Amino acid sequence: MRPRSLLLAAIAFITLAALPSAAQAGPPDAKQWEVKNTSSVSNGTEYQLFNTKVGRLGYDNRFFGVDLGWNKGSKGGHFVFLRDSGKPNVRDHRAGPLAADQKVAIYNTKTRRYLRFEKRGQWKAELEWDRSPVYEWQLHDQQGAKFALFNTRVSQYLVNQFKNYGINLGWLQSGPPPVQSFSVPLSAQPVIQGYIPFLGSFGGGTQGKLLTVQNASSSSTLRFVKPGKSTSDCGSADATITVAPRASLTADQMKTLYGSATPRLPVNFLACVSSTTPVSLTFLNITYQLDS
Repeated sequence: MRPRSLLLAAIAFITLAALPSAAQAGPPDAKQWEVKNTSSVSNGTEYQLFNTKVGRLGYDNRFFGVDLGWNKGSKGGHFVFLRDSGKPNVRDHRAGPLAADQKVAIYNTKTRRYLRFEKRGQWKAELEWDRSPVYEWQLHDQQGAKFALFNTRVSQYLVNQFKNYGINLGWLQSGPPPVQSFSVPLSAQPVIQGYIPFLGSFGGGTQGKLLTVQNASSSSTLRFVKPGKSTSDCGSADATITVAPRASLTADQMKTLYGSATPRLPVNFLACVSSTTPVSLTFLNITYQLDS
């Protein structure tokens, strides 16, 4: 190769190396985040952060899980994405767009802390606040102000996802959604006629299917009320389905009660309780699966 060709090649290599890396593409379902009034997400800039499926994310004091909520207005603060300088205790103050391969910390101006991964299991969002910067996030697949939010500690994307407790945030599943478990309370209702009604429900605002239903009590028998009947008919075997302590509804019984062996959520539960001692609350152990 001639000296001039070598020089041009070297210049081209240096120029390409200086360019920011292309936006890393993630799964289409992961691209749920956006900021407003900008063409790209920049280092050290305050933004309102939105999930495209739900709304604006912000700090919110919660009893269960991480203190996050879907806020109206600015009461939940703004979010700032801070680029990792690669040096301990050194802040990167350079302005400009954030590349997909750069690790960032996510700061909230209301709580004045940083969002990070926290192991909690499938029941709650696996997130927590930290007083020190935690550089474990990346902004993938940026197109304008929309992007996918990737956590490098768990190598998964943060998305809107139903949780039993706390805010509905979780990790995008790469395969069939997992089978999950929950305890559904059935509480005694006012008596209009006959037996005491026990009522409960599960899955409001979600898309998925109910898989199994177990009587969680070790001493009480449940009599599930069939469609078209009422708790005043609980003395009739034709009007109810009896489930002994710790027993479960069969597939045929599920079909009778809900029209399917795996009915769509949400599902309401209506039953009478037979017990040697008075009870005002009993529980069902259920399994369910959300839609992918």
